[in-house]
Amino acid sequence: MPVPMIDLCRDKAQLAEVEAAVVRVVRSGHYILGPEVENLEQELAQSLGRAHVLSMSSGTDALLCPLMALGIGPGDDVLMPTYSFFATAGVVARTGARPVFVDVEPVFLGIDPQRLDEQLQQSRRPKAVIAVHLFGAPCDIDAVAAVCRRRGVALIEDAAQAIGARHRGRPVGGDGLCAGWSTFPTKNLGGLGDGGFLTTDDEALAQQCRLLRNHGQAEQYRHNVVGGNFRMDALQAAALRVKLRALEKITAARR
Repeated sequence: MPVPMIDLCRDKAQLAEVEAAVVRVVRSGHYILGPEVENLEQELAQSLGRAHVLSMSSGTDALLCPLMALGIGPGDDVLMPTYSFFATAGVVARTGARPVFVDVEPVFLGIDPQRLDEQLQQSRRPKAVIAVHLFGAPCDIDAVAAVCRRRGVALIEDAAQAIGARHRGRPVGGDGLCAGWSTFPTKNLGGLGDGGFLTTDDEALAQQCRLLRNHGQAEQYRHNVVGGNFRMDALQAAALRVKLRALEKITAARR
């Protein structure tokens, strides 16, 4: 009998909870953003200890949106590790900026802080660093953050694979300006399709990203900036709220 890498329908009890949550949303008439999404954002903020959580249409968009908010574009350099999923570099290329690759250290395959420092000295217009917590293993975020502060560049954490991971006792995702997370179905916290979220303690960045995720609308049909459509569906939020309550159990079972 073929054994799948992951069976997303194995937990029948949780699947029944998810189905009930989906029915609740279908009958509510609120399908994009709205109360279900707002509740998920509040629960994630409490779980991760962050001031602001913004649900997103994907983990990719959760990385793209803060780059747009920072005004990063043609002529700018964004530094990142050589080893990551394609989206880490892809979002930088989409802004017109240049992805600059820095080698990884050999233990956890995170960006090497010393080589990062050296590359920042050489870069023509360094504007940000994306540090990746790969396979749920935190990179040396303390050292990376210290380098970014010293060089005066923004630090964005790619935490797409790191929900539940901790570094020196604290949840990852709080050492940079912001962090982007994925809720792709195969993740520990996985939804029923594409999804993600952005976390930050920076009020100004949060406000700008809220505008950008909804076509730059400050109010209906009044667009302050050119944004994108990075909104989360309420169906995804409802399923994720069920999964979030069981996150520790899910992670333990995977281990």
